[in-house]
Amino acid sequence: MRAAVVEDQTLMRGFLTALLRKHCGVDDVIDIGSMQELHAREGELDAVGLIMLDIDLGDGTTLDWATGRAAAGKPGVMVAVSSISGQFPFKQLQAGGISIAHKNDSEKELVDVIQRALAGAVVISRRVMELINAGARDPNSPLKLLGPREQQVLGLLGQRLSNDDVAAIMGCAPATVADHRKRIMRKLELHNIEQLIECAIRHGLVFDSTAAAAKNRRFKP
Repeated sequence: MRAAVVEDQTLMRGFLTALLRKHCGVDDVIDIGSMQELHAREGELDAVGLIMLDIDLGDGTTLDWATGRAAAGKPGVMVAVSSISGQFPFKQLQAGGISIAHKNDSEKELVDVIQRALAGAVVISRRVMELINAGARDPNSPLKLLGPREQQVLGLLGQRLSNDDVAAIMGCAPATVADHRKRIMRKLELHNIEQLIECAIRHGLVFDSTAAAAKNRRFKP
């Protein structure tokens, strides 16, 4: 079987490639390390039986790409992997029939997820389920403390977008974004933009599809 590994970290990409060759009947692997490369080589993926993809690459998220591919009925079983320690965009992935694993899963657990996905199941690893459940119980989670609009702002700022970029996406004034940002930081007891970005990533809020058009921009203080 031919497979693809979409992962921006070279060591992790090598680990997943070796795991697929050793345990999952894969004899040919396409290595892809960025969203730019993914779009450039997308046609090659129509000939693969399995796609392992990191949710967050260095130059963007694969979430919209993966769910769009699933909705279009393109070939290839997809298994998403991530190192996120907070909330996952699991509802979107599940709806697309995409299985989910964590980079900290054991080799045995990863193999189990992949093999069950290849057999036709939509699988969420035990560690991912634990993180989802823990996030739902956390009283200090942004999902509990912030309103929907504030969560959207946090997700966009988490992609290192400027106030102007966020305002353009949300259809509001930059001053309104600045006000949201101040309230978010106060509610979550954050003291600088790097803490805000880390919080957004940790809780899985950077995967808001409204940010897709601006995913390659970078935050400007």
